[in-house]
Amino acid sequence: MMKKGSLLFVTMILGFCLLLTGCGGGTGATPETDAPSVEGETTAMPQELNVSINVEITDLNPLVTSTTDEHEVLMTCMETLVRMGEGGALEMGSGLAESWDISEDYLTYTFHLRDAKFSTGDPVTAQDFEYSWKKVLDPAMASEYAYLLYPIAGAEAYNTGTGNVDDIAVHALDEKTLEVTLVSPIDYFIDSLVITEFSVVPEGSVEEFGDNFFMSPEYMVFCGPYIMTEWVPNQYVVVEKNPNYWDADNVKLDKITFHMGTETNTIVNMFETGQLDVMQVQPEFLEIYKDYPNFVAFTEAVTEYLKFNFQDPFFGNKKIRQAFSMAIDRTSYMNDFFKTGSTPAYGYIPPGILGVGGKDFRDNNGDLYTDANHGNTPEQAAAMLDAGLAEIGKTREELSAYLSLVIGQGDLNLKTAQVLQEMWKNTLGVNLEVKSLQYAMRQAEYDSGEFTIGKEGWGADYNDPMTFLDLFMTSSPYNDLGYSNPDYDALLTQANQTHGDERMELLQQAEKILVEEDCAIAPTFFQTRSWVYKDYVHGVIRNGSGLRCDYKYAYVE
Repeated sequence: MMKKGSLLFVTMILGFCLLLTGCGGGTGATPETDAPSVEGETTAMPQELNVSINVEITDLNPLVTSTTDEHEVLMTCMETLVRMGEGGALEMGSGLAESWDISEDYLTYTFHLRDAKFSTGDPVTAQDFEYSWKKVLDPAMASEYAYLLYPIAGAEAYNTGTGNVDDIAVHALDEKTLEVTLVSPIDYFIDSLVITEFSVVPEGSVEEFGDNFFMSPEYMVFCGPYIMTEWVPNQYVVVEKNPNYWDADNVKLDKITFHMGTETNTIVNMFETGQLDVMQVQPEFLEIYKDYPNFVAFTEAVTEYLKFNFQDPFFGNKKIRQAFSMAIDRTSYMNDFFKTGSTPAYGYIPPGILGVGGKDFRDNNGDLYTDANHGNTPEQAAAMLDAGLAEIGKTREELSAYLSLVIGQGDLNLKTAQVLQEMWKNTLGVNLEVKSLQYAMRQAEYDSGEFTIGKEGWGADYNDPMTFLDLFMTSSPYNDLGYSNPDYDALLTQANQTHGDERMELLQQAEKILVEEDCAIAPTFFQTRSWVYKDYVHGVIRNGSGLRCDYKYAYVE
């Protein structure tokens, strides 16, 4: 909780700094630093950037990374066959593939690689891509994102231990030609190539470094705009311009420092004292920063949701799951507490994801459930809980005795938990324990099968509903709910074998089963996040899906 004295300090600094925004200079510099040293001359601004990320990063192996922030940091240093541009553009020639050909049956993609080098000076080859993708699929790697390569023929069988690595249809035809064959035509295949698991690492280095691979900068090899020079886990990451990058002429920054932190007051103080140039704005500071010259509010294809443990004696009951979802007043949650511009979610797939007829999937599939301020009353939610408890022969007291909510760390997560605690206490008459845990510990809690409710969020890796829906297939590594519905699985399997509007209609049916019929999850809101930049920061690209933030073209001026 923020102390009143600290808030006053920040507000006073802000008022002073707003008067100086036209004088601001280089990264972390004071106005005096950038004042003319000699009449008619100015000191050149250092091409450096200091950025806040509101999590503590503990793993940066590109073969297994799975969180948005790890992905954002790594993709300053990595490169894939195609790189996402502004507005989500995926232009041919934007990445390591100069061009590609697609067969008439849309099954075989032939990528023609450009001349490019790793940070070691060694050339990037098609053999490196073949090795890297097969390494991600190696069961021993236990990569959570390996399933995104399953559209490739032979990939799923090998990753699940029923196939051979030589049967994976990724082949280097020569040094500069990579051929990939899919199980069936996939509308979103090119879109999916922007994630780190589709990047490339040199076979020699991976085998040489062994278990040390990507554990610290001396055991890292890159082919992207920057190279990592420092990494202090849970504190900061430093990347510097990669002189061997194929497009180095278009990279202006010499250095980026990513500062990790979850304490809002500390982050704001760093921004106001010039230690940060880019800061994500938390809800309690939106009123202060919304009129700042370089304030940006960006709606992302991200859904926050609650997930229920189907193996739990209480939450294995559908009516109890429904009651907890119904008891959330999402409008109040957004307008009175969150105040970020995010919108209440009455479905799972967020706005901005394309659906039938190229229209918005969310508009096509409509609202799929109700809550305490959207179609029902708190009394109805309480009655639903009573009905569910009666079905399993339990009481509210027994439910309260061990009910818990697993969340991430940081001020915002804790405040979110407090809001949910209050809503469920007032409407359902239950108490719960809050478990605020780091990512790895949250996963351990979920893997144990002993949790009751977890708060999670998911952002689109590519612009297609499948990036959300396949999380809850029975075989998905992300399905730690114990949820399994053969009809749901069958719809997604069928969707992967069809195209166009027919495919989208199957995905609409699947979403209805997941959210409306089974209430496996309770979406809470579709995310809008806000940032504030110093007025000398330019060229940062933000997108709603895929590579959601790219610093390749960023610069200070």
